[in-house]
Amino acid sequence: MRIFLFAVLLSVVSLSRAYSQQPLSVACEPYGSVTINGSPASDNMLVIAYVGDIELARTSTQGGQYSLVINLDDPDTPQREGYQPGDIINIRVNGNPASPAFEAFAGRHRRDLEVVTLGVTLETWGRIKALFK
Repeated sequence: MRIFLFAVLLSVVSLSRAYSQQPLSVACEPYGSVTINGSPASDNMLVIAYVGDIELARTSTQGGQYSLVINLDDPDTPQREGYQPGDIINIRVNGNPASPAFEAFAGRHRRDLEVVTLGVTLETWGRIKALFK
């Protein structure tokens, strides 16, 4: 009986050690605030993460914040569905580039984003056109 209990205890300890050595997350999970021309982003703005021209993940802003989950690429598949170590992640908010770009990482880390646009409104554009008539 003691041998059986010892074997069970040894199995539990070795399994817990093996499990604790596994990373908690291999996904790249950036999150943080989104500002557009210095103001918090409005709700439901589209946030898309890219590597080059390849879309990796998308979400929407809520309360001036975003949170993405970018999975690790599966090397056993021909298509690119996730990040690879060393990739530079670029994010666009409603089609506008956000800064900073960052190197892909495993885990959850804060990356606040800023979008700077020219901010030319239709009213301003109409006034500019009127100057050249």
